[in-house]
Amino acid sequence: MILAQHGVGLYLELPTIFIAAFFGAAYFAVRRVTVLAAFVLALIIGLGGGIWRDIILNIEPAAFQYWYFVPVALLGGTVGVLVRDRIDSIKPIPYVRNLATAMLLLIGLEKAYSYDNPILSVVLIGMITAIAGTVSASLLSRNDLFHHNGGAFTTLCLLVASVVFLAAAATGRIYLAEVATLLSFVAMRHWGHKRGWTVPQLPWEPAIPETPSGASGPAN
Repeated sequence: MILAQHGVGLYLELPTIFIAAFFGAAYFAVRRVTVLAAFVLALIIGLGGGIWRDIILNIEPAAFQYWYFVPVALLGGTVGVLVRDRIDSIKPIPYVRNLATAMLLLIGLEKAYSYDNPILSVVLIGMITAIAGTVSASLLSRNDLFHHNGGAFTTLCLLVASVVFLAAAATGRIYLAEVATLLSFVAMRHWGHKRGWTVPQLPWEPAIPETPSGASGPAN
């Protein structure tokens, strides 16, 4: 159910916040930032996109309106910090990254659509929601935002997933729109990675050189 005063079902927004915050904390914690900094960046990535979305829609940000948004983000950040020492051995991390981006895109699209915005505005708000948190975190952490070989393809994935959402939502089947949007973005990102069109790094993250099979990594 989509609450009239909120615009997005909590069954969707709360898991989005948790996954995005989890990824943000894990990503930055493993890069030797302090625990406090990792939590702050996790909050920004988990809540930033939704806050910017609501500001653009000229409504009170849901993160300020509902008390449980921040605890959910903190919980995701806590889990991310706790698993930081295992990040290199967790193969699904790129998939978690893609899923977080897809879910952020979706909560932006769905809320903008529920407020009867024009189609172009819906797409723009969705894309801003998907990237605003990571852009804000990158600026605060002074990372290179533009060092990303797959940026153009990622933008294409966001646009295609947005079109999929609008087409499915036009039928009145919002749950179908949600599932189709998530699957289309994640599938395109995965397919593009397999084809060499994109890399799983964040927009500012330098490409990681591939280690030859059987070779050991650099000594710590």
